[in-house]
Amino acid sequence: MKNPLKEWDEKGLSTFHIKTTLVAGAGTFVDGYDLTAGSLVFPLIEQSLGQGLVGSSEILFLSIILGNFLGAIIFGYLARYGRKKFYGIDAMLMSIGAFAQAFISTPLQLAVVRFLLGLGIGADYVLSPLVNAEYANRKDRGKLMAISGGLMWNVGALGSTLMTLAVVNSLPPELAWRIVLASGAIPALIVIYARRKFPETPRYILYINKDSKELQEKYGIKVDQIPNVKVDWSKIWLTLLLAALTWYIFDIAAYAGVFFGPNVIAQSIGVNGIIFELIVLLAFAIPGNVISAFTNDKLGRKFVQAVGFTGMGIATILFALYGLKSTALVALSLLGLSNIMSQIGPGTVVGFWGIELFPTLVRGVTSAITVMAGRLGVITTTLLVPIILQSQGLEFTMILLGVISLMGALVTMFLKEPMNKSLDEFEYLEGEIET
Repeated sequence: MKNPLKEWDEKGLSTFHIKTTLVAGAGTFVDGYDLTAGSLVFPLIEQSLGQGLVGSSEILFLSIILGNFLGAIIFGYLARYGRKKFYGIDAMLMSIGAFAQAFISTPLQLAVVRFLLGLGIGADYVLSPLVNAEYANRKDRGKLMAISGGLMWNVGALGSTLMTLAVVNSLPPELAWRIVLASGAIPALIVIYARRKFPETPRYILYINKDSKELQEKYGIKVDQIPNVKVDWSKIWLTLLLAALTWYIFDIAAYAGVFFGPNVIAQSIGVNGIIFELIVLLAFAIPGNVISAFTNDKLGRKFVQAVGFTGMGIATILFALYGLKSTALVALSLLGLSNIMSQIGPGTVVGFWGIELFPTLVRGVTSAITVMAGRLGVITTTLLVPIILQSQGLEFTMILLGVISLMGALVTMFLKEPMNKSLDEFEYLEGEIET
């Protein structure tokens, strides 16, 4: 059987691809904005709500991550009934949740609205990369997913850092943190309309809707024979487990820095938290995303992720053993090395696996499972890292995170390589596909 979407796979990069990538990336931007904003205004919220480190961490981060978890489950399942149908509801949930943070008066209210915000972000974590991948051409798919994923996350983090820098010293603390958190609603509102304008993805139309007429009308692709998809879970469960495990490992290691870097780590090396975040993002994280975007389609997802995990682990351990006892410049350099390796590797491509390695029929579910594994990693960090920090200290915590990163490199080596392959190669159709 010929690859029915080969014509679409082999199209050159177009304005359609750029638009869909930027619209998909807007949701990731909101996640980067809100999680980073929470860590930057952490001390102000502690003071305002009268909570300690553990209590504020649970209100700010655990509530939003639990929302992510549930949002991924619900919308991963619903994706089977249409990508476009739900591609906008997620942005609406993010808008409402983010904006409502400006009006809360108790810790419980903040936890509730952060949960709602997290519900939308969890849905978007499943839908945006899935939709972007199904729109993408074969040879640029990794680049497009990297831009809408890791790069936009860190651009969102940069946006929240600049917003915090602009208001924290010019407004009363009680007002400043509310404005910083609520501003995350703006990018989500912008894309609601844009997402409703894009057509259903060609792979959904062909493999799930089985509508050759709609495919020809919307994409100009003529298919003589509708493929019959058969999903055999016995062939994919191990791959799914490994894909989920790499995201779980990455989020444990990475989100400790996201949540506690601007306050706990920055304070330990004598650097202002907001300046610390600006340096990490501009000098290391965002350049790492750009490098990954322009190399993972050439070097392979496995290579950049394994190298990234390894560099991330070694640099984190060196920071613990030498950086904390040295000058602020040495400490920042080691942390920066950890961050750039992180974003060259898993920080950019860890979300690819649940989408690229599985059939269209179950892609929403497999994407959701890997997302939930990542969120479980963040929950692990949220619950355990403050306790480990308080009981064992920063040096032990960072060594532990470095070792966990090295484990991620090992697990990565067992994954399949989707670089330069059509998504149709993973459809498990009746009969061989000629690509």
